[in-house]
Amino acid sequence: MTTEERPSSSVEISTEEDSPDAPAIHEAELVDEHTLALEALQEQVTQYSRKAEEYFDQLQRLQADFQTYRRRTLQERTEAATRGKTDVLHALLPVLNNFRLALHHADEDPQAVRQGIQMIWQQFEGFFRDQKVEAISTVGEVFDPEYHEVVSTVPATTETPANTIVTEVQAGYRLDGRLLAPAQVIVAQEVRPAVPEQEGTEAVEVTES
Repeated sequence: MTTEERPSSSVEISTEEDSPDAPAIHEAELVDEHTLALEALQEQVTQYSRKAEEYFDQLQRLQADFQTYRRRTLQERTEAATRGKTDVLHALLPVLNNFRLALHHADEDPQAVRQGIQMIWQQFEGFFRDQKVEAISTVGEVFDPEYHEVVSTVPATTETPANTIVTEVQAGYRLDGRLLAPAQVIVAQEVRPAVPEQEGTEAVEVTES
């Protein structure tokens, strides 16, 4: 008995790539990916915009607070300057009143005028002392260019060596250790002897050749 050989049937397996709908499916997947990426980007933009608005609001509040601080500081400085001026003028009012009294009695009693001026001087000293103003020492002190100003000089002697202050022309003052006004003084200066001319020396005239 002969065995008939049957032809083997080839089985075709269809894949997704061989399907006619494969390009459309691939394109749809790409569209979905792009859509998701775009949505994520829009979400980031939205978050950044929200943050930017928050920062802008904070900046506006800081600017408003700074303007308020500037106005308050300026007002406080103005009020402090006014209070300081008022205190100074109030302290000087008794001095002004004593000047008026001294001038009023100038023709009546010269001794009273002298006493009035002495009182005014003491009031002035007390006022400056309260303001921590101190006079700069002068006569007998060594000249100090930081606190003294020379207006004239005199020859130095054994009693007043060179660079010693001999006279105070105008008083100087310090405020809290800092110079307020220099003292104008006369200072002793060493006198250098003149160099005598040698006898018998003749001037030599130089002529151009």
